[in-house]
Amino acid sequence: MASALQLPPQSPSPSGQVLALLSTLSNPSSSSSQDAHARHALALKARDDALSLSNDSYSNLCTEFCRVLCCQSPESLSMEVLKDFHDSLAGDSDMFHKCCGWIQNNGGSNAQREGIMMWNTLRQMAGLLLKNALVSPPPPSALAQTKRMKLSPEAATEIKHALLRCLTDALSPIRGVASTAIARCCTAAVYLEKSMGIFFSVKNWVELVPFILHCVQVGNNTQQTIHSRDSIEHHAGIGALVALRKLLEDVPNRVAAEAPSTSFHELVPALLTCLQSPIQTRRKEALACLNVFIFPMPGALVANMDRYLGGLSALASDESAEIRQLVCQGIVSLLSQRAEYIKPHFASIVTFMLTATSDADPNVALEACDFWLTFASLDEDSYDDEMMGCVAQSLPQLLPVLLNGMVYPPDKIEELLEDNAIDERGGDDRQQDLAPVFHSAKTKGQYDSEDDDSEDEGSDDDMDNDDGEWSLRKCSAASLDSLAGIFGASYVLPPLLPALQEGLQNTDQWIREACILALGAISEGCMTEITPHLPQLHPFLLTQLTSQDSLPQLRCISAWALGRYASWTVTADDPSLVACSIEALVGRLLDRNRKVQVATCSALGVYVEAAGDLMTLYLEPVYRALMEALQLYRARSILCLFDTLGVMADNVGPAIGEGSLPGIYVPPILKYWNDIGRENPMDRTLLPLMECLGSITVVCGMNYQPWAVETFEMAMSTIEGCMMIISHYNNISDVDDELADPMICAIDLIDGLIEGLGSNFATLVAGSARFGPTFPNLLGQIVSHDIPGVRISAFAVLGDLARQAPTLIEAGLPTLISEAVSSIDPTHPAVCNNSLWALGEICVRCGENAGPLNPNAADLLQNLIPLLMGNSVDIDGNPIDTPVPGIVENAAITMGRLARVNPSFVAPELSRFLLGWCDGLSKISNPIERRDAFNGFVLALRANPHSIQGAGPLSQIIGSILFAVVSWHVAPDDLLKGASLFMVYQDFQPFPSEFGELKASLTQLLSDLKASAGQESWNEVESQMPVNVKRLIKEVYNIDI
Repeated sequence: MASALQLPPQSPSPSGQVLALLSTLSNPSSSSSQDAHARHALALKARDDALSLSNDSYSNLCTEFCRVLCCQSPESLSMEVLKDFHDSLAGDSDMFHKCCGWIQNNGGSNAQREGIMMWNTLRQMAGLLLKNALVSPPPPSALAQTKRMKLSPEAATEIKHALLRCLTDALSPIRGVASTAIARCCTAAVYLEKSMGIFFSVKNWVELVPFILHCVQVGNNTQQTIHSRDSIEHHAGIGALVALRKLLEDVPNRVAAEAPSTSFHELVPALLTCLQSPIQTRRKEALACLNVFIFPMPGALVANMDRYLGGLSALASDESAEIRQLVCQGIVSLLSQRAEYIKPHFASIVTFMLTATSDADPNVALEACDFWLTFASLDEDSYDDEMMGCVAQSLPQLLPVLLNGMVYPPDKIEELLEDNAIDERGGDDRQQDLAPVFHSAKTKGQYDSEDDDSEDEGSDDDMDNDDGEWSLRKCSAASLDSLAGIFGASYVLPPLLPALQEGLQNTDQWIREACILALGAISEGCMTEITPHLPQLHPFLLTQLTSQDSLPQLRCISAWALGRYASWTVTADDPSLVACSIEALVGRLLDRNRKVQVATCSALGVYVEAAGDLMTLYLEPVYRALMEALQLYRARSILCLFDTLGVMADNVGPAIGEGSLPGIYVPPILKYWNDIGRENPMDRTLLPLMECLGSITVVCGMNYQPWAVETFEMAMSTIEGCMMIISHYNNISDVDDELADPMICAIDLIDGLIEGLGSNFATLVAGSARFGPTFPNLLGQIVSHDIPGVRISAFAVLGDLARQAPTLIEAGLPTLISEAVSSIDPTHPAVCNNSLWALGEICVRCGENAGPLNPNAADLLQNLIPLLMGNSVDIDGNPIDTPVPGIVENAAITMGRLARVNPSFVAPELSRFLLGWCDGLSKISNPIERRDAFNGFVLALRANPHSIQGAGPLSQIIGSILFAVVSWHVAPDDLLKGASLFMVYQDFQPFPSEFGELKASLTQLLSDLKASAGQESWNEVESQMPVNVKRLIKEVYNIDI
């Protein structure tokens, strides 16, 4: 049994000066607002000066804030402090009279009540200011100093005691401020170890967890009656639980690892006891704490798992919806993190979650619904057949519940109807319409970003065109989608189809909308079995999309569902299906409702991706409709339109540039750019515009030439404008990365022009009177820019210029090479990749002319070696442990291309990196880049054949070379699986016939290796080679092994 509540020492009273400071900061204006504003500004300056003047000043003010927080009533202040408070307000004593006037004037109960309320407002403000000062200690005002302010040990001790004591305060807001300050201080101590960690880390705040445990135990042992809820023991128990919850939410692993072990192990039993409390707040906070413990899973929770599960079961029908929600949360957390603990009870859990998914409280239902989505997302090792069987048996009851959860609730329907009315009136853009716009700079070489399969923001897997808030509707649809994927049609369709058929015929459009959402959700998991129904469903969806009577939400979801079944439309025997689908979507592009515009554009993009060059027949009407929409669209709609234009370029191919087609869409796009750019060149709407033009220029090639100069000059104007704005910042670290996005987009667009026009790009630059003469100089500026994203795109341009228009870089090549070499820094992976790729392309362009590379070849080699050998370090000299995808391969390519220019650049130090080079060579997937790299590798080995002897154990070196050669016979998708793949690989491919000269060189190299190795070393290599690899080397390279 815990003893009576034992509190830390009481803090002294605060000073009158700090009370006056807080009063002025709260800005109660009894005189003119201008005077109040001036006093408030002076108070802010006084606070900031005191916090940053010195460690003593910082400690003193933090301590004073803490004393105000602890002072429960101005009645406890001495007359001297009260007088000082009054006099320090410099004539504006309004706040003093509100807080303390009742003390001097013997005011009545109303005056006292109002005074205490104002006093508690000051206490809360003091607590918030204390928390902010502690978690983000300011740097000193003296510029010569760089370390953050630090508390004195005495101040830290008093503050810690005060914060713990405030957890027992009678007022919930004060306990809330104190608990937040405690949690944030412990979190900040993780990142500010030297200034904060010595006092406020969980490890060094040794009283923290024991005091929290003490309060919880005292609260458990206090007889819970109506009167006891006013006791300090009750308040202490609640305050401690809230503080513990916040601590566990912020730093659960630190609490588990650093708290005194005895106290920590007693926490779980104490929290489990709280679950039986008649007080709802205690049950809720204790359960929230226990749920957070699931992730670190301390031994105390493992030992008490049965009690925890029993507690969840007992609270499953709690009258509080918040507690029922936490019960569901705990079960979902166990399922996702430690499913083995709920396997024995899984059948009863499934039954409970099925009921909870239809709970009257939407938050409970949402938390329960997440159970099904989590289960469907588990790894196969996390569940067994029995668990699968339990969920399968629940599907006949569950799927109708999920379908019902997809129907918009009444309050949301009311909101949507209001939005529809605004759109009908053509109202201005609203904040929810303005989706954020981001741009990623283009990467080159291995792992080209353009080949990335990751979904972008406009993915058709967005279940609906709603706001971004996670809801029961979205969770229900995602759960159905995932369950259909793992159970298939045989389990899903029998219980779902009858409900769908009934719902699709319902006269209530909101129910039809939900059923169409469900129909789209099961498209992937049940495509084969739903296909026989599509000849009837497809016309139905078209009708819902095109009907004037359909609600905008019904039109949106119909467009989305059509996109989900686009692959069936394209592959069906009836070619008219594509035509009528495109016609319906194009007809809806000009809908007045903004969400319908977005949904239709997105669905059209999905159809384009599925149809590919089959879209050729429909390009002209589609482009004309999109350009008409360009005049109508705003906000998110315009972003989606540009995205669709980019999708068309990427998927349809050169057909978009044939004949008069570019004349339909390129001039309106450029006019839009001109109109918007003239008003605001930094408008983020222009980012997707430039992105789509970048795709169009590449695909159209020379057919884009009539608009190339205008596009080039507009891109250059954007770059210059951005650079001018950024130049006004004294410190580049103050520049928001998004500020440079227009410049990065414009650089990528110029790169698209280079790729599309090829060698004619040099003619384009020469034809620009405004920017032609300054282009080389600007290139030098962007490759050396301080913002990494700018350099990423700049090196992409540099590499493409080396390939396509080398005359434009010849004059500045030494400087450009030097900048590229200095950017080989794996702490900025994308910059590093692109600089490596650009240097490789420059080497290719140099051929055998080593002159441009001579000044930087040694530095380039020294920067490449750590990348190949995996011993790169960051700016502080710490090893970079995690390999960055693509960098080793790009380094191997650049090393090979450097050796092709002059083997002596590489050969003298070959033994230092031979093993790493072989590893990088074995992972290169692009055949041209692989050819160049191996040619350089052979030349370097011939220039320094003795390097093999000093690179490591001879058998290991020979084995690495052999595996690198064998990689020529492995499919590109399998290369990243590593050398272990070769042990069982049987699908070896023939050496590319177009590289016959290289094959001969590799054959000779292997022959020379065998001859020079000696029989003993060769036998050792042979003993380690898999049989399939031996057979390949003998058959292809005539080497017995």
